[in-house]
Amino acid sequence: MSSLDHTTIEGPDEATSPRRLLSRDERRAAIIDCAAAAFVRAGYTGTSMDDVARASGVTKLIIYRNFDSKEAVYRGVLEAVSGRLAEVFAGEIEAGRRPAGARALLTVAREDPDAFVLLWRHAVREPRFAAYAEEFRGAATAITRELIDDQVQPELLDWAAQTLVDWNVQAVLAWLTHGSPEGDEEFIERARRTVRAMLSAWAEF
Repeated sequence: MSSLDHTTIEGPDEATSPRRLLSRDERRAAIIDCAAAAFVRAGYTGTSMDDVARASGVTKLIIYRNFDSKEAVYRGVLEAVSGRLAEVFAGEIEAGRRPAGARALLTVAREDPDAFVLLWRHAVREPRFAAYAEEFRGAATAITRELIDDQVQPELLDWAAQTLVDWNVQAVLAWLTHGSPEGDEEFIERARRTVRAMLSAWAEF
């Protein structure tokens, strides 16, 4: 039985460390972490609140104490993963690691693959949820456009920036299926080389 059923967090040594009640934010975050897998398995329509409760290891009553509806849980997952993507992407840019797309996307995908897949394969097809992916996509495209402004002909700039963002997303999704964590650095290097090759080709048009 999940520790969520007892609404506690165990210390590193159960014999000497006292139990601590989960705060509301901690409990919501724990439910969100587990709910993504349920939604990925059956989609939004095919997933019930009972499914979310089972995936989270808690009763449905606990789910409803923290979320008003299934839609609220789904939105919670998307808000968490899109917010994390924005945070990591910005960190890569600030650190001067460019192109930043592949590493930032893969970092978040490895942290929570179900939430990443939910955002980019499922939510993008749901009109009520697609805005979460579109918001990150738009911000990433705008940043990419600035970064490649001096490397691509002006008439190709918008198309190139959008293409780079979309390519990196799809490359990471495919890598989650066909690659392994041990090969992540090699994947990132190959992705970088691919991006450089695309930029070179666009510069030569």
